[in-house]
Amino acid sequence: MDRRIERTRAAVVEAAVELVACRGSQVGMTEIAQAAGVSRKAVYENFGSRDQVLLGATQSLLARVPLDPSALQNREASPLDLVLPPLVAHLDEHQEFYRAMLCGPGPSLARGAVAEHAMTGLRSLREDRESGEDRGVVEIRDRFVVHGLLGVLADALAEQQEADLSTLARVLNASLANGGLED
Repeated sequence: MDRRIERTRAAVVEAAVELVACRGSQVGMTEIAQAAGVSRKAVYENFGSRDQVLLGATQSLLARVPLDPSALQNREASPLDLVLPPLVAHLDEHQEFYRAMLCGPGPSLARGAVAEHAMTGLRSLREDRESGEDRGVVEIRDRFVVHGLLGVLADALAEQQEADLSTLARVLNASLANGGLED
């Protein structure tokens, strides 16, 4: 990709992240273009739509949460315990952005990007382990946990200005590991 295009895309994504965190997910293409220092036409040429800009912004933030290489070596811990805590800490760090993206109008692209990021990490860990379980069943169970957790975290972001997402995720994950959510 041309360096000029890469710089434009990076500026647009960074501007979108900042604007969404400050003003919510209803920011317009003109606002994004102005904040990025590019023309509105350049934004449309590089992304096509506002939804694609917001998806790119979400994916750009998520790219900063790579799977810890040492996690591949840790055979004792559950893949959920290795993948979800760094992701939840990231959501905690960027609460304003994710509050707007996961709780505001049209959250499906952002939720999908966050869930897919978690699922990719889980798949990477599980591919390296032989559990004897049917991979299809494991995939469905992981999706259930990831999407359920994401829904609860989105609710916490919507209801609490300073949500403690890491503690909430840790408590829920521990409850699941202990056989259920009673108590």
